[in-house]
Amino acid sequence: MKAGRPLKVLRQRQAKALGWTTRARLATPRDAERFLSKYGLALRYAAAPAVPLASVRSASGPANQKAALETSIHLTNHLLGTAQGIEVNVVGHRLVLVHRTLMPALYQLVRQGRPPTDQDGLSLAARTAYALIVERHEVAAGEVRRRLGVRATARQDPAYEALGELQRHLLVDRGPFAVPTSGIPYLSREGYPYHFFHEAHADLVRASRRLSRDDATDRLIGTYVGAAWFAAPRTLVSLFGAFLTTAEILGSLDRLTAGGSLQRIPVGGRWVVGVEIP
Repeated sequence: MKAGRPLKVLRQRQAKALGWTTRARLATPRDAERFLSKYGLALRYAAAPAVPLASVRSASGPANQKAALETSIHLTNHLLGTAQGIEVNVVGHRLVLVHRTLMPALYQLVRQGRPPTDQDGLSLAARTAYALIVERHEVAAGEVRRRLGVRATARQDPAYEALGELQRHLLVDRGPFAVPTSGIPYLSREGYPYHFFHEAHADLVRASRRLSRDDATDRLIGTYVGAAWFAAPRTLVSLFGAFLTTAEILGSLDRLTAGGSLQRIPVGGRWVVGVEIP
């Protein structure tokens, strides 16, 4: 790649690489499996310019198309139901689907070697939700709400907050849900089922133990940049800063560029990392 590419050109190439500009649409479960395998990480919902990730929803069709919405819901449910994809909320402050081959690396980075059942640092509400899952093995938000003795408002739902906290620690796994047979399949009456991550994905937890933190970091960042074509260090911090320090990210970029997997690209007075033009 020639040095000093304009940032505008890089962003145009990235949009194409992430599938934002393609007319090809996901239609079948096999399409969705290939899509997530290609990117490793993909937004569950619509793509956003500020979050440079591929998107299952956007790849399923136009934002205002009912059929595309239904397709994306069914395809997401397929990915979750077959464990080809795992939903997380620790990447870019969004709901992201992670391909199962990348999940051991993410699990290693988030859990940091802690036992799968370690609840250290959880709020009382999250601990209450955890105890309910111990009791029932699988719960929906309504059950947690009743156990907490609270009601949801338009601005706040303590049950989803507690379950979201467990999800951020990769203590629980969410979905898939039973899609209604009529109407737009936003959600079943029962809601999303939550269960323990280490029980639903015991093989991925075992695989995570074979990775060092550096290995897991390089795998995650290398996979992401390889699919997104380029990334600035600050973008990587915004995506992965919930579980990686800036120093860890920069250290990974040093290793990946030294090994030839990525290269530094001058952009103005700064630099980004990227891959070779095909």
